[in-house]
Amino acid sequence: MKGSGPRQATLPGLWKREQESNEKSKRKTSRTYDAVSYHKCDDNNGVLFWENKSLVNGPMLLLRGAVGGSTSTQRKNTKEALSSLPDWDDSVTFNIYGKECCMRRRICQYSSSGDISYSYSGLKNVVAPQFPMLVYEIKCQVEDLMLNYFLDNLEPSLSTGIKHFAVPPEFMALLRAIRESRNDPTSGERSEIFNYCLLNHYRNGEEYMSYHTDDESSLHPHCPIASVSLGSTRNFDIRQRKKGETSTKRCRLDRIPLGDGDLLLMFHPMQENYEHCIPVEKRVVGDRINLTFRRVNKR
Repeated sequence: MKGSGPRQATLPGLWKREQESNEKSKRKTSRTYDAVSYHKCDDNNGVLFWENKSLVNGPMLLLRGAVGGSTSTQRKNTKEALSSLPDWDDSVTFNIYGKECCMRRRICQYSSSGDISYSYSGLKNVVAPQFPMLVYEIKCQVEDLMLNYFLDNLEPSLSTGIKHFAVPPEFMALLRAIRESRNDPTSGERSEIFNYCLLNHYRNGEEYMSYHTDDESSLHPHCPIASVSLGSTRNFDIRQRKKGETSTKRCRLDRIPLGDGDLLLMFHPMQENYEHCIPVEKRVVGDRINLTFRRVNKR
């Protein structure tokens, strides 16, 4: 993640800014954040509570306020640094049934190798540049949270024992291989769960994303999609995916408010059975940045 360009923002650097400000104003806090291991340290013995948001054949887990900083000020600094990345594009157009449409949000994308191509929102084989340091560190934070939870809390049962949710054994095998590689002192580069990230910037409540599924064939079939939210709370609506030629109206089945620092994991076969969207909410004040981390099969 090194480069010769301008100095890049980092999570510890952003959090240090707040720490220095707090020291100057002599404010005390009962919560600390370990920026090296990304483990939350609080009065609850460091335990993080994952909420089960699963539907039938739509496994999902949600962790509230755990990513991008342990305080609202830290997460605000993280969001503002992300919004200043140089690769945002707010003039993307795409064709739907022969009609050219303009995307109602800013987007950018990154990858580990800087040469992964991915198709999304009607765009085909878009090459994603290499992760900037800030996005890379958020990715590492998400990966560490997942490794610690799934391997340290769920082994060896491979199941959480909660309704509609079970961890795919193929994903558990991937996690074990990654941890084994990281524990090997002779291993070279850091093994990773995700190698791609798509960022969406909703600048106000009128910017939205229509119902869709993230079912691209290039995605790893057993690795979940990790969605991180920073900024204003926006609703995440879910409805049944259309099957066959039925004309039956598909109503919203669930609505999950995604707030600042929330991490939502969507497992297989969620995308095969459901669609999701970020609806228009004119009452929303402020912006939101969403990072969706994925594991893309390299061609």
